[in-house]
Amino acid sequence: EKEKAAISTLASRYGVFFFYRGKQALDGQMAGVIKNFVQENRLAVVPVSVDGVINPALPRSRLDRGHSRRMGIAHFPALFLVEPKDQRYQPLAYGFMTQDALARQFLAVATGFKPNF
Repeated sequence: EKEKAAISTLASRYGVFFFYRGKQALDGQMAGVIKNFVQENRLAVVPVSVDGVINPALPRSRLDRGHSRRMGIAHFPALFLVEPKDQRYQPLAYGFMTQDALARQFLAVATGFKPNF
């Protein structure tokens, strides 16, 4: 399906960073969605705790060392695509999303948000 192809295409070109607050319930719910989404789509995601609290669903999380501030991220949770070679990045999603909505968001980004008529 189109979403799976979009996820695969973007994952081959970009790294995916998930910035979250370990003390916030909403961020914790999204962490669970991210964990399942990553497993189902064989996607590599770097989880980053911005408040120093590691979510148990994402035990390999890194602590934010100023990345979110330098990237101008003011709203959490936040999912970003990062192009490591050129150090470019773009937001993929903010707030809570279901796995289906997240898959649609990957497709929207991959197609430049063109309507699917």
